[in-house]
Amino acid sequence: MRILIAPNAMKGALSAFDFAHAIGEGLLMADDTLEIIRHPLADGGDGTNEVLVNSLNGVFIPVQVHDPLDRMIASRFGWLQASKCAVIEMAEASGLNLLAFNELNPMIASSRGTGELILAAIENGAQKIILGIGGSATVDGGIGMLKALGFRVADISGNVVGDGGGALIEVAQISAEKVSPEILNCEIIIATDVKNILLGVNGAAALYGPQKGATPMMVRELELGFKNYLTVLEQTSRQDLAGMAGGGAAGGLALPLIAFLNARIEMGAALIIDLLGIQDELKNCDLVITGEGCIDLQTCQGKGPAVLAALAGKKGIPVIAIGGAVKEEASQLFNGIFSIASGPITLEESMKNSYELVKSSSFQLGKLIKTLSK
Repeated sequence: MRILIAPNAMKGALSAFDFAHAIGEGLLMADDTLEIIRHPLADGGDGTNEVLVNSLNGVFIPVQVHDPLDRMIASRFGWLQASKCAVIEMAEASGLNLLAFNELNPMIASSRGTGELILAAIENGAQKIILGIGGSATVDGGIGMLKALGFRVADISGNVVGDGGGALIEVAQISAEKVSPEILNCEIIIATDVKNILLGVNGAAALYGPQKGATPMMVRELELGFKNYLTVLEQTSRQDLAGMAGGGAAGGLALPLIAFLNARIEMGAALIIDLLGIQDELKNCDLVITGEGCIDLQTCQGKGPAVLAALAGKKGIPVIAIGGAVKEEASQLFNGIFSIASGPITLEESMKNSYELVKSSSFQLGKLIKTLSK
């Protein structure tokens, strides 16, 4: 039997590579005749950089950038030499993971570091950039990023605005007078699993602001700021951006990239599955095993396991999902979903022992597969 193992990362516990290895190790403990193909997945969020760089024989280029609160940190971007393509994960410069809980404040958190990563990639000769925008700590509409790239973002008096979401309401003009031609001509693909537009109850402020520390008052201020900012973006670029699917992702960061640079949004999971050639691997597979930390309603909305399950389903290949926590609402996507928790266990214990728990669950699954395939 030929089994494709292709999970997302188990956030905070296992990388996609370690997750895939643990599944394979458990299966082979049960039946060493199984043919195992490992293809770790990502969808624009955590692990996107690692998955693409390691799977496509790239390298990491270290860069010093500013974090969301303007502190210098060590970051990196991935480099695929053959295609002159840089792989950037926004979370590695402007991510929630870089801040303590008591530091979360979308009114001041800046996407400057993401712009610095893009600039460093351009200086390295990038002709194409894949930008994964999951896990951001910012709701600044990409203002910080734009300023790092050389754009002038100013108020009605011509003064450069400050950083963070609190500056959105002040923006009155955006110009590209100091932006290099290399940036303007670089192809930028924005990888996301989010389809939300910028404004409204499912927009950047209302839906994602609270996750990044916004109080109800901050949400109202950010929404007003985004209405102003959107008007300036549309008037300056002469594009209709209000209904742009994905425009609300990463605190609105995608919209100025689309407005002023050679950028487009793509659903991250489908993009990465295509880049890794996973559709070809499906041709001769008997079973697919995927997973992520929590398999729930969000999984259904464009995450890697859901997209992979849909592709496999079209080919009549059964798909099993493994997660740290599983919700019944996601069961319709898969032929079976299984939790790695075999009994009462705390989240801390589950994360600490995730590799062994995944291996143990996969061993039991392997025994069942062996029995049924006789």
